Amino acid sequence: MMNRPLFFLLCLMTWSTASAGAQSFYRPPAQEVLRSSYGGAVALGEGIVFIGEPQGFRDPGQVHVLESGPEGGWSETATLTGDDAEVGDGFGQALAADGQTVAVGQAEKGVVYVFERDAGAWQATARLSVEAEGFGRALALMGDHLLVGAPGQDARAGAIYAYRKSGGTWHEAARPVADSLAAGDQFGATLALDADRLLVSAPGHGDGGAVFSFRFEDGAWRAEGRMDGREGDRFGGALALQADVAMVGAPGGAEGLGAVYAFRRTADGWRETSRLAPPDDAEEDRALFGSALALNGDELWVGAPGAMAFAGTAYRYERGADWTLTHAFTDEAGQPRAFFAGTLAARGDVAVVGAPGRDYGEGGARIFTRHDGVWTPEALVFRTLETPPRITGQKVDCTGGAAATYDCQAVDLVSFIPLEDLGVARGVRLSDVWGWTDPETGAEYALIGHLEATAFLDLSDPLHPVYLGSLPRTEGAPGSTWRDIKVYRDHAFIVADGAGAHGMQVFDLTQLRDVHNPPVTFTETAHYDGIFSAHNIVIDEETGFAYTVGNSAGGETCGGGLHMINIQDPKHPTFAGCFGHEGTGRAKTGYSHDAQCVVYHGPDAAYRGREICFSANETAISIADVTDKENPVPIGTGAYPDFGYVHQGWLSEDHKYFFQNDELDELGHKVDRTRTLIWDVTDLDDPILAKEYFGPTSATDHNLYVKGSLMYQTNNASGLRIIDVSDPLNPVEVGHFDTTPFGKDVAGFNGTWSSYPYFRSGMIVVTSRREGVFILKKHDVDL
Repeated sequence: MMNRPLFFLLCLMTWSTASAGAQSFYRPPAQEVLRSSYGGAVALGEGIVFIGEPQGFRDPGQVHVLESGPEGGWSETATLTGDDAEVGDGFGQALAADGQTVAVGQAEKGVVYVFERDAGAWQATARLSVEAEGFGRALALMGDHLLVGAPGQDARAGAIYAYRKSGGTWHEAARPVADSLAAGDQFGATLALDADRLLVSAPGHGDGGAVFSFRFEDGAWRAEGRMDGREGDRFGGALALQADVAMVGAPGGAEGLGAVYAFRRTADGWRETSRLAPPDDAEEDRALFGSALALNGDELWVGAPGAMAFAGTAYRYERGADWTLTHAFTDEAGQPRAFFAGTLAARGDVAVVGAPGRDYGEGGARIFTRHDGVWTPEALVFRTLETPPRITGQKVDCTGGAAATYDCQAVDLVSFIPLEDLGVARGVRLSDVWGWTDPETGAEYALIGHLEATAFLDLSDPLHPVYLGSLPRTEGAPGSTWRDIKVYRDHAFIVADGAGAHGMQVFDLTQLRDVHNPPVTFTETAHYDGIFSAHNIVIDEETGFAYTVGNSAGGETCGGGLHMINIQDPKHPTFAGCFGHEGTGRAKTGYSHDAQCVVYHGPDAAYRGREICFSANETAISIADVTDKENPVPIGTGAYPDFGYVHQGWLSEDHKYFFQNDELDELGHKVDRTRTLIWDVTDLDDPILAKEYFGPTSATDHNLYVKGSLMYQTNNASGLRIIDVSDPLNPVEVGHFDTTPFGKDVAGFNGTWSSYPYFRSGMIVVTSRREGVFILKKHDVDL
């Protein structure tokens, strides 16, 4: 029995699954942040459910062992992990179970573990490792056979490694080898094993993919035939094998609607007997039917994780003269992008269906049981990760390199509000933060973006922050990883990316002055529908113009560049114009990821007093004169050869330098430490890359802001970094605070998102995605 699961490659998720010889191969849309993905792989042993959670952001990857008690119900009886475990290690990406034995893939490290239960305790009895790309991404286990797929080997031509158990030890054996493999075939992407027969997929082979059949004879795996798919099928995306019956998933077939091919073994080889497709009433354009398969006697389970806006559906068929659909199971929550049935397994009277995308990627699984011939959902299982404890009432000084459990230097912890205290649902993460100071009372407020809403914190007493409530996202808009906020004339302006027709919300912040019985649910004051989704919003408070950037999904996108909005009357925003700096951005349309727009007072006399926007445009920085909104003028660009993703930046207060971060240069191994690029913009027509500053870790940089002589960087896993830029070409780090001390300071997208350092009190508000809101203060900061 086997299973191959879910893994991430540069934020592109690849899901697979199986049971009783089932397997799948599936790539949902890219995501920015590492998910826990409970249910990313599932398998069944004898009365045992195994559930992989390969991408823990605080804990190493894990495999959860669940069993049914004597009075019913399922409970976790063990948790398995590797002996070299570390956060984000991918342990549990693939599972294959047989009886009281389970094999666990950890393809990120090219390792496979074998665990066996002896006298009630699980022990790692083998650790197999091969220097082959993707080793462990697919597994098949039965009796004394263990097969391991390495679909990335040899420029993704792929390979299979075979092991046999003898004398209680697993030994490498002769490998199954296929003829005519080419780069990109991904031979070994999925596996299915039953007794002495093995099926191996190569979903990249030819136009539609192929499945190779092998039989174990005389101590070796011998090729015995091949099944081919049709163009675009991704044939072999999932496999299931039982005796002389083979089921082959083709989730790419019918332009993503998907299909499952049924084959029977005859004296002349494998013969196609039928072809299954989603029922006619499914009405799905991208059901991805056939992404997961499980054969269980005379029944077949088929996963369609793309059905119902990627909420997902599991279909159950019974075999008679042909396969007949009997049930369509959905997750009761029905969450979009839950990818229910992206993984599944069935054995006897138990089935487990994974939903690795449930709760914004935290994942979950449903266990089904059969009683008197009827399948019913018996349990929803998942893991809830506790957030760090709330810290309020007394400032925690940074002494000896620590404040409470947090690593630090010269930055004290004033208070901490965990996610759970903001009333968010499981899986919700924080994003942007901005601030507002009430001009009448002097009270300071933090405006916190998260996946579903904007939350408001009263910091009048920073030792005792008060959660006042939240403004929900625009009705009908999905949850969004990116929610960004800026302030003008006592109003917050809020946008979200990947959020459909979200538009721009306007919220009168004076409502926060007198909130009774918090937290409350607020409603927006006004709404601007000239845009749909936008990645960010920029406001020039001197001119009263807002600029949304990274616009998409509808409305006036301006090529993804600057969509200009007059907000001088905050409750009645009006469209003012577009600007896209052609030749920049990946699509060359001037797409802007972020920007800063100012009334320029720098050294270039030709532009003094003009409204100038400095934009981070994916491939270069852009400088433009937007004084005349109907006739914006490009001025200059700045590019460098080893860019990863020109993400965001901020001017020095004298407007002589522009400090810019690159979000993907660390992940792309273009640099080995966090890099800040320092542009000399003395001549706006000709910005010059004057210096590169490298931080002490390899964490991915995200947002940076400048206040006076200090630059405040939020660099994901390494937290807040405070850098003295009084000498702009020779920055010096003078403080830091790590909001995620449990992990390594490496490239990736967990930890801090942003900071707001502009409060007169000196309080620095930092959002940490999965932890909560940190109120910090630097030692001896100049107020």
